[in-house]
Amino acid sequence: MDLRASFYISGNPDAIPVTLEMTAAAPAVFRAAWTNTTGAPVRAEQFLFDGFRFDVPGERIRLYCEGWSAVSAAGTHRYGENGFNLSPVYLPNAISNTAAYKRDTPNSFIAENTVVLNDRDTGNSLLIGFISMERFNNRFVVELAESGVKRLHAFNDCDGCEIAPGETVVSEEFIILEGKDGYGLLEQYADVWGKRMNARLSAEIPTGWCSWYYYFRTITEQAVIENLDWLKAHREEFPIRYFQLDDGYETTPGDWLEPNERFPHGLEYSIRKMAEAGFVPGVWFGPFMVGETSKLFQEHPEYLLRDKDGNILTAIRFNRQNMAVLDCSRDDVCDYLRDLFARIRSFGCRYIKLDFMIYESTMPGAVYHDPKATRITAYRRGMQAIRDGIGDDAFMLGCTSPFGPIAGIVNANRIGTDITPYWGREHQKPYAEAPLVPYVCRNIINRLYLHNRLWINDPDVHIARKDNNELTENEIRLWTSALWLVGGLMLVSDRFSTLAPERAALSKLLLAQTDTFDTRPVDLFDRTIPAIWAAKRNSDGAPCVSVFNFEDEAQTIPVDLVSLFGAGVTLKDHWTGATILSDSGKVELPAHTCMVLMKA
Repeated sequence: MDLRASFYISGNPDAIPVTLEMTAAAPAVFRAAWTNTTGAPVRAEQFLFDGFRFDVPGERIRLYCEGWSAVSAAGTHRYGENGFNLSPVYLPNAISNTAAYKRDTPNSFIAENTVVLNDRDTGNSLLIGFISMERFNNRFVVELAESGVKRLHAFNDCDGCEIAPGETVVSEEFIILEGKDGYGLLEQYADVWGKRMNARLSAEIPTGWCSWYYYFRTITEQAVIENLDWLKAHREEFPIRYFQLDDGYETTPGDWLEPNERFPHGLEYSIRKMAEAGFVPGVWFGPFMVGETSKLFQEHPEYLLRDKDGNILTAIRFNRQNMAVLDCSRDDVCDYLRDLFARIRSFGCRYIKLDFMIYESTMPGAVYHDPKATRITAYRRGMQAIRDGIGDDAFMLGCTSPFGPIAGIVNANRIGTDITPYWGREHQKPYAEAPLVPYVCRNIINRLYLHNRLWINDPDVHIARKDNNELTENEIRLWTSALWLVGGLMLVSDRFSTLAPERAALSKLLLAQTDTFDTRPVDLFDRTIPAIWAAKRNSDGAPCVSVFNFEDEAQTIPVDLVSLFGAGVTLKDHWTGATILSDSGKVELPAHTCMVLMKA
């Protein structure tokens, strides 16, 4: 490869060549730097890296594109295809640089953090991945042609941050890996990435209950007490540690310590009740959002992100009002966050779920108070202030967070969009980041390589109930199977008093067998949503394969069962007891079903 690096500053369209240095070996780590010798302040636009080589004809190339955050789609594209179709409304939250998105152009793709190119015929793979995300967003643009790779560029977007005379700006670091096991390269990459970002890893896989997916915004203090009492009486059946109150308790985002009328005794009362029942108390927050009717908005408008004209920016409309966003480049905002979460910790809360975090780094036209700040430095300052306030020993779960900059701060992180108590909605299906069961499954299997390397993966909660749920029996089994195979954070989210025994048994299985399997997607490069998930049971190494049909029609799926189990082996489906021979080489599945096959 003939690797090159260039640097760009505002007001100058010309590339400035800079030296690419190798800072470590095995694997080699690369970065670039530029020193401002102009004698005046300048604004940094981007680093560009090119010269990568993958000499394979276009029709043989398969491309794994990682996403920016949990709400970003992650999956493989093939020659002749288009990139993911994303909702125009969600686009700024799914892509770090929307100007690079060319969905209508075939063979033009974008990726964030890492990209893997795979040769269909030989299995040879090339991975390029950034291992630091401390100041700049990292992204890739890939264009394919019949002859092969037409363009493969990596970028650091510097957001126009100010560089003083004599100051040196340093790029983020990246590595290059090659081999025949493309998914293995992702695992190797995540190992290096996690070490570089000082990932917080723990042998404990948390189990718990979350209020959101049954009650949504109708949660009440009475419902909290009801489920606490039930769990306390059934502790042996449901051995969970954490109890998490989700969105719906607050009067308005920003005034987090002032709950609404459905919590007459206050937030501290509910937290204390969780602890008294023997659970670790947990609470949901969207700490960077500030509702326009909140006291925080009225009393501290200086805390809020603004445009170049000084106008307060609006992120979204949520709970019937506009949401502003904290400017975490400000020291006083970080002091506020630190004090807020220290107060929450004093209530006894030792688990926090942080949601809507993406908006700190997705506000078009935002001008940060600190001219040297980028979206990422502001984001990390705010997140670190929250960590300092809640304490190093508290459990932090990131949700809708940019992946790179949150590493090393949180204990766990969501890797897909919300699960839903229904299979699909027609108006959502065209959009790859929609919160639908198949799309959630796509992200949690494709991103399994992050688990216990960057953080504990959060695939989202288990839903088993019959009431307040449109998922069929087969669809519930499919979702249960997906969670069983990928492991990670294991939360349930049903109302226990209405949970039928046969459905409760599904949740009990998952709670009793967290991280049961070592799993990988067999067909990562063949399908955007992998259908064949091969695993080995961690307790004894016994093989298992789960075959999924995410389609709306029956499917016959070719599976090389002999390579997984050997020839002439009778396999049994965990759910139905049905048997097939490994020699069959195929699995027949009705729509929205799966088999979990083990040796009979």
